[in-house]
Amino acid sequence: MRAPIFNRSLAMLSLALVAGLCAAWAARQHIQNRVQLLEAQARVPMVNRVVAAHDLPAGTQLGSEHLALRSLPASVASSDSIPPERHGELHGTVLRSPLRGGDLVLPAHAMAQQQTAFSSHLATGRRAITMPVDAINSVSGLLQPGDLIDLYVSFEYRRRRITAPLLQGVLVLATGTTTQQAHESTPLRQGAYATVTLDAAPEDAVKLVAARQSGTITAVLRHPTDSVATQKAVRGDLASLLEIDSGLPPAVSKKIPVIYGNKVIATIPGLTSSGLSSPRQGSGLFDLPYAPELVSAWMQSVADAHDAPRIHDLTAGPASLSDAPVE
Repeated sequence: MRAPIFNRSLAMLSLALVAGLCAAWAARQHIQNRVQLLEAQARVPMVNRVVAAHDLPAGTQLGSEHLALRSLPASVASSDSIPPERHGELHGTVLRSPLRGGDLVLPAHAMAQQQTAFSSHLATGRRAITMPVDAINSVSGLLQPGDLIDLYVSFEYRRRRITAPLLQGVLVLATGTTTQQAHESTPLRQGAYATVTLDAAPEDAVKLVAARQSGTITAVLRHPTDSVATQKAVRGDLASLLEIDSGLPPAVSKKIPVIYGNKVIATIPGLTSSGLSSPRQGSGLFDLPYAPELVSAWMQSVADAHDAPRIHDLTAGPASLSDAPVE
């Protein structure tokens, strides 16, 4: 009779043990599900924003070494905060106010660096002369800062038209208000301009002023690597230059009667057109008696160009987010 009682107690114990295990597993699953739900509710989208890599005083000219990246909740990132792809906007700017390491660098914190005077780009002994484009014909609409041009002048000399090289290898410093530095930093198609600023020595500037007052100046583009000057010039009219009168037959001489009263007493040979013209001097093309030099040959068109600021990866090196102290 005792054996059945023992078997019944063992079965009740086993049943209680199984029920306890099931309750523990159910509790664990409930806790895990609750934790995952709370984590999902607490999870927010994150964004990367440009911050100060370390404490920066006011007046700091910003560069890659001053900037870092920090991951922030999208809900707390200000609308004017700067994402990584726009960090180049801060290069070269100057801080208006000090920043602590890890602080967001906003456009309101930075101001553009004051531009240096245009005269500081001139070499010692050089001059910048500005002329209206209507005084420099031909390629004025195609000129860009950094181009090299030749200037020819046409003028009257002893009742003959002469066209000769005035200056060769002249560096174009600016077209309108667009300089070489501004043209390279913002390579956009520029609009119309009314003036052209040229690099010249003092004596060359005097030649330009005199040529503008007494003649017509024409510009011709020159390749930046072309260092050969020309001595070719032209004198005379277009007919003599093209030699279109060399094959004309001589004019026929006609006798002109001399009348005295109502009687013809004699005749004289008529004047031909060749008798009134000056002796022919051949083609109008000739060489100058001197070899002109390139006035800007020593200064290539890219000599004054500043190197574009290098763009570093803000997520690497000492300026990375993990190295930026945050207080």
